[in-house]
Amino acid sequence: MEDEFYNLAVKGNDLKTYVIRFQELAILCPNVVPNFKKLLEVFIWRLPKSIEGNVTALKPQTLEEAITIT
Repeated sequence: MEDEFYNLAVKGNDLKTYVIRFQELAILCPNVVPNFKKLLEVFIWRLPKSIEGNVTALKPQTLEEAITIT
């Protein structure tokens, strides 16, 4: 599962599947990302570049905020 978490990415425009699987893997592999700030960075970093810039510019404070922005 950790390998899947490390390699998880958005396929096409299917953000919903990415978000759901990211949340599942974050719960199932809590030790993969050392803290919440890093978890948020990983989530944003794996978004398509066009979306990543918008999310980063709005500076979400929680994963839920980042998900809502996407």
